[in-house]
Amino acid sequence: MKKIVACLIAALSLLAFTLPLQAADEVHLYINSEKMNTDAAPVLVNGRMLVALASLKKLNLDLQWNHETKQVTVASPQAKSKLVLTVGSKSAMLGDTTMTLDVPARLIKDRVYVPVRFVSEAFQADVKWLPEINSVVIRSADKKEMYEALYHGDDLVEARKIAISLPTEDVNTLGSTGEMHSHTFIFPEGEALRYYYEWGNLLSYYEIKHDVKRLVWEGVLGAEQGVYAQERGVRPPEEKSRVYFNLDRFQSDVVHYWKEGGGEMLHGNTRPGKYVDSPMANAVQPIADEVRIDQVK
Repeated sequence: MKKIVACLIAALSLLAFTLPLQAADEVHLYINSEKMNTDAAPVLVNGRMLVALASLKKLNLDLQWNHETKQVTVASPQAKSKLVLTVGSKSAMLGDTTMTLDVPARLIKDRVYVPVRFVSEAFQADVKWLPEINSVVIRSADKKEMYEALYHGDDLVEARKIAISLPTEDVNTLGSTGEMHSHTFIFPEGEALRYYYEWGNLLSYYEIKHDVKRLVWEGVLGAEQGVYAQERGVRPPEEKSRVYFNLDRFQSDVVHYWKEGGGEMLHGNTRPGKYVDSPMANAVQPIADEVRIDQVK
């Protein structure tokens, strides 16, 4: 992939044209909840967001450059038709269909830039511009069903597994000072879109919104229960009821789980989900009589 992009950029560097553009102020790009870190910042051209073509590689795109025609051909294993963009032209071909772009592909600072919505939707991806977080959020075609289960599904176990498995750009600044013998995931009863992760005596609280998982708060438990020696962020209010899933670090397929105030601890084994197969996420088990209450409308 890197070699293809390098050849593409080298060939396009022979072209010289200037068009009105402005840098997008700290615009973030997320593909399947993963933040795309790039040294080629998104730009706005005539009100349309353009991104470096290489930043869309997480959509599993193949690139080809034709020096004679000055064209970029974009293909995906999941799509039957190829997309052909001509640098500087507002006309594009998707299979045998001619399509018109508001803004053409172009070369900016030795990088090939393309209109993010046009290219993404050509390969059946969902694209949203979220001004509240100044971000472009893309879901690839093969992940749409997974996000539907995360936000709207009745299967609470599957939704929780997806939530745990989502990547996050945030990292802990605090560290555990206690023995780290197991991983514990704690969810408010009936919910999947926010949870706590306990590792040693470090408790991390995550929330998921607009496909982005953020570390909202972290705290290091002190000697006294419920008292934190260190904290960062805004501590969430106490939940009325929680459910716990504990995965032993030495017996990675054995799960202990229970409902707060709901009787004895139960034992089970990790099982892969429909959308997720990771040891940590598969610690989630069904809790008797628990019903999901946090589906997004």
